Amino acid sequence: MSDAVRNYLPVKVISVDSETKSEQNDVDRHNKPRLRRALIISAFIEKYSHLVQVINAPVSSNCDLVDLYSSVHDVGMIQFLVNAWSKWEAMGPDWDSDCCQPGWKGNGPPPLVPCHAAFRRDGIERVSSNVMGAFGYYCTDSLTPIVESLVTELQEDASIICEAVNLALLRNSVVYAATTHPGHHSNFDNFGGYCYLNNAALCARLMQKRLDDAAGNRRVAIIDIDYHCGNGTASIFYRVPDVFFTSIHCDPEIEYPFNAGYEDQIGEGAGKGSTLHIPLAPGATWEDYKPALEKAMNAIMEFDVGGLVVSMGLDTYEGDSVSVRKGGFKLRGNDYVELGKTMGSYMKDNFIPTVFVQEGGYKMDVVGEAAADVLGGFSEGTMKG
Repeated sequence: MSDAVRNYLPVKVISVDSETKSEQNDVDRHNKPRLRRALIISAFIEKYSHLVQVINAPVSSNCDLVDLYSSVHDVGMIQFLVNAWSKWEAMGPDWDSDCCQPGWKGNGPPPLVPCHAAFRRDGIERVSSNVMGAFGYYCTDSLTPIVESLVTELQEDASIICEAVNLALLRNSVVYAATTHPGHHSNFDNFGGYCYLNNAALCARLMQKRLDDAAGNRRVAIIDIDYHCGNGTASIFYRVPDVFFTSIHCDPEIEYPFNAGYEDQIGEGAGKGSTLHIPLAPGATWEDYKPALEKAMNAIMEFDVGGLVVSMGLDTYEGDSVSVRKGGFKLRGNDYVELGKTMGSYMKDNFIPTVFVQEGGYKMDVVGEAAADVLGGFSEGTMKG
């Protein structure tokens, strides 16, 4: 191993020992979060064994999701997610077919999907005690199922985020939180887009608490590099002055989530100026993406932060099955190394504690290597000289 490689910033991958029923990997034809996590961890070990340490976060079945996530989410929504499966299971065996996952062939109760949508929050409707009605109240689509393993996986994800923050603030490594579920489409009281609880938002809030305890700079930035705008994260911090949020994504006039991510959405009230959306046209290549990334990173540096959260989506890859349906970007191969190096280069003179949090990515033959390359590139980019 060369001296240069020895001097790379170590990468700590935070995961859990978890076994999930195999049929739940096939709940959705595009989204396979459990498989994605396994492929990413495997790629880290295979390609960057000289940099990577995989650490299993301690997980307790008593992990209180309400207590942890209430700083970023409505308590009622969290409680719904905690209790939804047991309520759905109790309704069987004659489940309403409209709310059953289409094509389910597994054993036991079918995954629950929304089939009844509420009006947007107009003060007239209230959340139903019926799990089917409550699902339509909180969920924004029909693609984000409730499955038997969900609560356990959300507890695991919360534990991963907590451990990632603890390690990142030691300032001796870059940390990757290998959560099962993405979270950036979940706002204060809605979830959807394959997301349930917003892990990046929790990460930012936990960072701030730790920085407060250490009498440090509590300003935190979140950069979202998923193909889709991190509309949930943007919403949570839209009026917050000490969290800077920036997202590089496909034009919302063309791509999901459609109604957020416009350039003129810069925050409101005390948070005005703390949001930066950078929409790009479909077909964007690394040559198009790099200037946007540099714009975002320069803005983060100007905000003078004590911590950084990276919402790392990998559906920017050319040919990603979810992205190409409406547009898609055309990043590929070594572009992800360069993406990481570009971000890391801003840390050469003043390293900022950084946690990468997994979001989307649906091209399973490349998603693992792409994730590993971003972190490997970031580590290399932080090197001086």
